[in-house]
Amino acid sequence: MRFFQKGSMKDGTAQSGVLGLETYVHVDSDEPPERIRELIRVGEQTCYTVQSLVNPVPVQTYIKLNGEYLPLEKGDAD
Repeated sequence: MRFFQKGSMKDGTAQSGVLGLETYVHVDSDEPPERIRELIRVGEQTCYTVQSLVNPVPVQTYIKLNGEYLPLEKGDAD
C-alpha cells in the first residue's frame, strides 16, 4: 500500500490517504494459467473489501461513550 500522512495531530491538521494498493498473489499449482486467472477474478469480484475500494460506498461513524451515543461533531443531532 502506498500512502501519505501530513499535518499534526497536536495542531488538528493531520491528514492521511492512500495513493494506491497492490495485491501480490503467489500460487504454486498444476492448474492451467487460465484457471488461476479465473480464480483470482472471482475472488476480487466477491471480496467486500476490494469492491468497496473499487466502487466507493458511503461511510458513517457512530460513537458510544459510556453507553450513550456521542455525535462526531459538536452540535450534531443523533
